[in-house]
Amino acid sequence: MTGRHYGEYGESGTDVPLPAELTVDQLAELCRVSVRLVRAHQSRRLLHPPRRVGRRSVYDHSHIDRLELIQRLQKAGFSLAAIRALLQTGHNAPELALAWHAEGLAMRFPSTDDTSDPDLQVEPEGVADLHAQPGAWEALESYGLVSRDPDGNWYGTHPVLVAVGRRARELGMPSTEITRLQLRVAAAALELSREIIESFSAIFRAAGGGPDRKIEDYASMSSVATALVTATFEVQLSRLVRGVVDGL
Repeated sequence: MTGRHYGEYGESGTDVPLPAELTVDQLAELCRVSVRLVRAHQSRRLLHPPRRVGRRSVYDHSHIDRLELIQRLQKAGFSLAAIRALLQTGHNAPELALAWHAEGLAMRFPSTDDTSDPDLQVEPEGVADLHAQPGAWEALESYGLVSRDPDGNWYGTHPVLVAVGRRARELGMPSTEITRLQLRVAAAALELSREIIESFSAIFRAAGGGPDRKIEDYASMSSVATALVTATFEVQLSRLVRGVVDGL
């Protein structure tokens, strides 16, 4: 955060370097939000707590970054529950979600006869291969991995999956194999998601509470479940990769 200045946020146009430590009032003023909103974001676990220095609560540049990110996500149409899930998931998920939202057209998969704007065609070879696979789009759609607009154009529904598809093709994986793996993982993920929801739902029913409480519970469950599955998969994959590498 070096090089940041008051002039980037303040209305005076001054160019004074930001201090390393901020009070809650300074933080709110710099980000043009209220102190009440800062504290509300903390209570919702959207904003990490300040450091304690003696009796003082000290904020720093990381809190400015987080508040700015929350504002950007809100402007892009994400709910607070969705933002918290993205923040807790990690792995640059918030930035990927913003990139996906801002560049939605760049993630469009044009139909084979759509030549209106060649610049919108993402990796034409991979798209052509998918079009050549009978029922591939429909199979991906059945798991919510792609969606289709009224004009017949296909869109990716998650920025990470779109990026993964691109990267896999860069590594030389055929589109048919990418599709097979996507559908295989989606089927396993759907079954596991059902099991996780059933387990948590029983707990939430026993705890009771109104609709707002339920929304909060399921938002928390989503982030916990995502982290659980992601971390477990990373551990298992790492074990197998180490075994393969050790055998070389």
